[in-house]
Amino acid sequence: MRNQAQHDALVLEHQGLVRAIAWKIHRRLAGKAELDDLIAYGQLGLLEAIAAFDSTRNHKFTTYAWHRIRGAILDGLGRMTWFARADFERGGYELGGSEAPPAAENRRPARNEFDATALPDREPGAAERAMRLELIAFLADLVATLPEKEAALLRATFYEGRTLTEAARRVGISTPWASRLQTRTLADMRVALERKGFR
Repeated sequence: MRNQAQHDALVLEHQGLVRAIAWKIHRRLAGKAELDDLIAYGQLGLLEAIAAFDSTRNHKFTTYAWHRIRGAILDGLGRMTWFARADFERGGYELGGSEAPPAAENRRPARNEFDATALPDREPGAAERAMRLELIAFLADLVATLPEKEAALLRATFYEGRTLTEAARRVGISTPWASRLQTRTLADMRVALERKGFR
């Protein structure tokens, strides 16, 4: 297990990777998303990669992190109603791309706050359903105890489907500051979840 200094060093060391992946995706989207939003999603992927990486498997961390960062950015975009990952992979959002963005009736709805139906679409057992409900309730309590700005950012981006830029504007701070604030808040929430026994 890494100590906080090692964790922070990995975060700092891989900022260039986060920005490079975000920039590459931003260019493919032909201006349809804010670069700062993509970087914020990438930061979440980097934190997930640091938490989940197993150094005993003889894999390079950078390679592992690349996939987690890219996946987190695409997952973040997936919460936006206009984005479809399949269209992105086919180049549908690039200037002159062969595929048009999905029609309004095919768009994914934004997730509602603390909506259990937004979780994976398979039939869970009773124990798993109970664990999900407990997790949702715990997250609701966590968000309720956050300072006003942090809570407003999370609600806007994760539950209302707003971009980080829109959320930052609503809260009255810059997008880069909102990105740092959200990344720090989510890291703190991850620690609280792990202490509670959620993995």
